[in-house]
Amino acid sequence: MPSPQSSPPVPAEGEDVQAIFRLLKRGGGREKVNDANVDSLIALAKEYGEVQLEYLLSEWRSECGEDVDGTGLNTLPKFPPPL
Repeated sequence: MPSPQSSPPVPAEGEDVQAIFRLLKRGGGREKVNDANVDSLIALAKEYGEVQLEYLLSEWRSECGEDVDGTGLNTLPKFPPPL
């Protein structure tokens, strides 16, 4: 059984991560990103090949004080890829 520290946070009740992801893809919704949904949003960005959005969400997570060494951020390029 995983420890509570290693399990990702569960998005808030009633929160539609897919809807937030769609907003982010259109350039909005940044105010809806929080500690509870950022990992799910990163996973969606990775699944749909949204590399730049994945990078930006990972940067947001690191700015929020997460353990950067434990997130694998060092495997991302220093700058987002060009559009």
